[in-house]
This record gives sequence, C-alpha cells and structure tokens, in this order.
Amino acid sequence: MTGPYPPRAALKPSRAARGASRAHLPYLSPVHPPHDIGISSSAYAEVVLAPALERIAAIAPSAEIRSFGLHTLLSPRNRRAALAAGLPCSVHGPFGYTSLGDVSEAGRLKALDEHRRHLDAALEIGATLYLVHPDERPEPTWPDAAVISALERSFDALRELQSESGMPIVVENMPGAGCSHFTAPGDLDLRGLGFALDVGHASISGTLDAFLAVPPPKWRHVHLHSNLGFGDLDDPHLPVGAGVVDAAAVLAAARAVGASIVLEMDSADDVAASLAYLRGQGLIA
Repeated sequence: MTGPYPPRAALKPSRAARGASRAHLPYLSPVHPPHDIGISSSAYAEVVLAPALERIAAIAPSAEIRSFGLHTLLSPRNRRAALAAGLPCSVHGPFGYTSLGDVSEAGRLKALDEHRRHLDAALEIGATLYLVHPDERPEPTWPDAAVISALERSFDALRELQSESGMPIVVENMPGAGCSHFTAPGDLDLRGLGFALDVGHASISGTLDAFLAVPPPKWRHVHLHSNLGFGDLDDPHLPVGAGVVDAAAVLAAARAVGASIVLEMDSADDVAASLAYLRGQGLIA
C-alpha cells in the first residue's frame, strides 16, 4: 500500500524504546509507604516550642511534645504555640525523681498530680494521646511487690482520668532488664491503659522480638530510635540505621495494628539521618 502513511513496521517502537517508555510510567514506579512518622520535640530541646514545632512541621506530618523543660505545656505560651502549629501532637508526660511506682504514697501522689496537670494541658491542645513512664531504677534489682502495687494503683487512677477525658493514656516500656518493672511483655498489668513500645528500650532489654511477636493489648504508639543492643544501658537514642534495631520489622508490625510512630532523637541531625535512612530503605516516601 502506498500513500502518505509510513510502513506498519515504522509505527512499532523498538523493544528498547518500549522498555524505556514503560520505566517512566508512574504506576510501575516503586511504591513506598507514605511518610507517617512523627518527630519528638526532644530533638529541638534547646529552642522554645514554637520554632521547634515549625521545624518539625517542615519535615513530618505530626509531632510529640515532651512536656518539660522549654517545651512544658504548663506554659500558656507553649499551649498557644501548639494550637497555632496545627500539627497532630502526642504528649510525653514528665518524668523524674518521683514516679508512679513510688513506694512513698506522698511521692506517688505527687507524680500522679503532676500528670493530671499535664494531661489537662494535653487536652487543651487536642493531643492524640498522653504517654507516661512507669518506674525506673539506675541499677538492676529484684522485683518489688510494693512497687508493683503502687504502679497498679497509679494505673487505676490514670484509667479513670482516661475514661473521664477521652484521652488515650499509654505506658512506655523502659530500658534494662531489672531496671524497671516494665521491660518485657507480661511484666505488668497495664489496667486498661494503652501500650507505647519504645523500640530502643526493648532492644537494650533484649525483648524487642518478644514485644513484636506478642505485644501487650492496646498497642497504640511507638518511639523509634536505635542503639547497640542488649546491655547498651546508656540508651544513646542513635539514628535509625546506626545500630541494631530492625526498623523494617518494627514499622511493619506497628502499621499492621495502626500504632502511631515517632522518631525520638536528641538532635536535628539524628532526625535527618533517620529520615534519610528510612527513605533509602523504601520504608517511607
């Protein structure tokens, strides 16, 4: 056939050309999970809360506010900053010399009252959840029935606050077997409170695999950071990818149950290194 049309063979692209074209089709590009990882304000502890949240908003979809130091939500200015930022925020309650497991009833009630005040502030800013530490000791010791009883009474009181306020309250596992009464699955009855898996703490305690295999009920939250593994009691909060923590396994398990995830680092550089690693591994977009 003659005419203005090219021969049929000329209309058919070469195999190489077809491959090149296919490589640029968006639906054949690698699929990465969305960036669903928040950042703790601990990475910006040297600045006041407003600029810290601005820096987080530039690189993450949510934040966790450590409610102490420059970022305490007992400060009206900081509550205004949290509301103005417009970021979904979890709140990490304070921790220090007294704890929810204090065998001194006066000390335990003091810690509980402090959490009540910070929880009220978290409610005011519309936080997604409120996180508490149980007990923590500098050196490993045997389990103490008095501490366990104190923790259970504190958890019962927090459960009542959770019910009254509608704010989920979660309990974080601590680092170092014997250095807390909550380092492994089954250590404590959380009495209806939720669970926050601190991945680095579990790694130090040698219990991360166990937590991922059989997490406590109501697993709601994750602190993601790394370290050198069992016995690294300095709890260095290394960037993800710099230590032994298997971030892919953690993220898969957390996403499967809908737990929120937060990078908990001590510096902005470590946050940047962690995000770069996660993107390089195809774990976030």
